[in-house]
Amino acid sequence: MKCSFQNAWSLRKSLVVVHLTFNLILGAIFVPIFAIALRFALKFAEQPALADFDIAFFLLSPIGFFCFLILTGLGLFFYFLDLALVMALVQRKQLSEDVGLWKTLFVVLPKAPKIIELGIRLTLRILIICSPFIATATAFYLMWLTEYDINFYLTVKPNEFIKAIVVMGSVLALMAIVLFYYFIRWSLVLPLVLFEKISPRQSFKTSRKMMRGSEIEFSAQLILWFVLTLFIGVIPFGVLAGVVEISAASLASNLKILALFLAISATLAALINLATTSLTTGALANLILEQAGWPNKSNLQGLPNPRWAVPTGIGIFLATLVSVGFAFSEMAQLNPDPNVQIIAHRGAAGSAPENTMAAVHQAISDGADWIEIDVQETADGEVAVIHDSDFMKVGGENLKIWNATRVDLERIDVGSWFGSEFSEERTPLLGDVLAAARGKSGVIIELKYYGHDEMLEQRVVEIVEEMGMVDQVKIMSLKFSAVQKIRQMRPEWNIGLLASTSLGRMWELDVDFLAVNRTTVSHHLVRESRRVGKNVFVWTVNDPVSMMRLISLGVGGLVTDEPAMAKKAIADRRELNMIERVILVMANLLGLEVSTKVYRDDAP
Repeated sequence: MKCSFQNAWSLRKSLVVVHLTFNLILGAIFVPIFAIALRFALKFAEQPALADFDIAFFLLSPIGFFCFLILTGLGLFFYFLDLALVMALVQRKQLSEDVGLWKTLFVVLPKAPKIIELGIRLTLRILIICSPFIATATAFYLMWLTEYDINFYLTVKPNEFIKAIVVMGSVLALMAIVLFYYFIRWSLVLPLVLFEKISPRQSFKTSRKMMRGSEIEFSAQLILWFVLTLFIGVIPFGVLAGVVEISAASLASNLKILALFLAISATLAALINLATTSLTTGALANLILEQAGWPNKSNLQGLPNPRWAVPTGIGIFLATLVSVGFAFSEMAQLNPDPNVQIIAHRGAAGSAPENTMAAVHQAISDGADWIEIDVQETADGEVAVIHDSDFMKVGGENLKIWNATRVDLERIDVGSWFGSEFSEERTPLLGDVLAAARGKSGVIIELKYYGHDEMLEQRVVEIVEEMGMVDQVKIMSLKFSAVQKIRQMRPEWNIGLLASTSLGRMWELDVDFLAVNRTTVSHHLVRESRRVGKNVFVWTVNDPVSMMRLISLGVGGLVTDEPAMAKKAIADRRELNMIERVILVMANLLGLEVSTKVYRDDAP
C-alpha cells in the first residue's frame, strides 16, 4: 500500500494532467454523446419524454431494457475510462517509459468499444446478482409497509417501519457483501481488456482464475485503500464543508460578503478534490496492476507519438472552449430580475399544518402568487384537500380518504400534530380553498391518485367552473394520462405535468407548464421550456441560497413551504451583481444550504 501511494505521488503532476484531461473529454465530448444516445432510446418509447412511473414501465419492456443496458454501459465506460487512463500512465511509469499525455491516450482510446462492452457485461452481471435480493426486500416492504400511506411511515416511524428497515437493510447489506465478493473476483477485467488481447467476455473468467486464493488478501488491500482515501480526501473536504456551512449561516444576512467567502471556499474545494482524486486513483490503479502482474508490458514499450495526438488535443481544447463559452453566454442572457412566481406548497406548510385553511390564509398573508394543494375524492363524492391516502400522518386515524365521508372530514383533527393552536383545523374541501383564495392568490390543484379515483377530473372541473375561477386555477398531476384527460375535457385550461424524475425533452409534451424536483432541474430544461412558452416550477425549495440558484436558472416559479422567505430572497437577489449571483449558484451546486429548519415532508 505504501509503495502504491509512493508511485502515485511520484506521478502527481502527470496524474493531475490526465485527470483534468479526462474531465474535459467527459464534459465536452462524451456527455453530449450520452445525451444523444438517451434521445435515440426515447424514440422507442414513442414519447419525447418520460417521467416517474412511465420510466419504470419503459425499462421493463424488452426494448427499454436493451436501451437501459446500452446507456448504463456508456455510464460505466466513463468511469472505466478515467481508471484506464490512470492505469496506462502507471503502467508506462513501471516500464520507465515516457508518461506523456498523448501516449497515454493512444493506449486507451482505441480500446473504447471494448471498454463499453465491458461496462454492459458488468451491468448484466450486477442485475443478475441483485435481482433476488431486491425481490426479497420488496416482498418485506409489501408485507409490512403498505397498510398505511408511506408518508405516515416516513414521518412517524412506527415499530413495523423500524422492523422493516432493519430486515430490508440486512437483505441489502448481504447483497452488498455478495457484490463486493464478485467485484474482487472481477477486479482484473479492465487491465486484461486494456493491456492483453482478451475479450470483455473472456476477461471475467480469466480474472476469476487469476484471483483464486487471493480474494481475502486483495479485499484487505482495497479496504485499507478506501480508509486511506477517506483520510486523505474526505476528511479535509468534510472539515472545509463544515466550516463553510457554519460560516455561511452566520454570513447569510450579508450576501456580498457571503459570495466572496464562497468563492474562496469553492476554489479550495476544487483544489482538494483534484489533488486527492488524482492521488488515490493513481494508488488504486497501481494496486490492481500489481495484482494483475503488470500484464503484457511489451504492448506498451516504444510506442510512438500518434499522428492524431495534436489534432485531438486541439479538438478537445476547442470543444471545451465552446462548452464553457456557451455556458457563460447562456448565464449572461438570463433575465437579471425575472418575474418569479411564489407557490405556497400545500399552503404555507412551514408555518401551519399542510393543506388546511390555516395554511391557505397564511400563504395569502405572505403574498404567495399561487397556493398549491392536493385533492382526492371521498366516499360520498366530495373533493377533499389532502395529500396522503389516509389520515395516519396528519390525524392519527387509519381511514383511507376514499372510505371517508364529509362527516369524517369534519370530525378528524388534522392540525394538532403541527401545534396545539391548530387543534380546530379540519380537512377542507376544494370549494373552501377556492373561496378563500378568490381575487387574492391563484390555486394550483394537484390531482392525487392512489388507484381509487372515480370521477376526480370531472368533479374538479365542475367545482372550478361553478366557482367562476377558471382563470385563477392551474391543474397538474404526476400521472400523465390524467393530464391528457383534463386536456381533452378542457383544452383551453392551464395544465401541467408534475415530475420527480424525467428523461428526454419534457418541453415537447402537450402541457402548459412543468413542475419538477429541484434536484433534477437543469438550465437546459428551463431554457428549452421557456423557448416554447412553457413555465418551469421547481419544488420544494426552502433555502434562500437554493432559491437564488433556481432564479438564476430562469425558473418561472418556486414551490416552497416558506413563501415569505421566497419573497425576501427575490428582493435580496436584486441587490447582487452578476458575479455575486454566479458565485451563489456555484456554491449551491456544491451542496451549500443555509436553512437549518427541518420540514416534515417535501414531496410534491
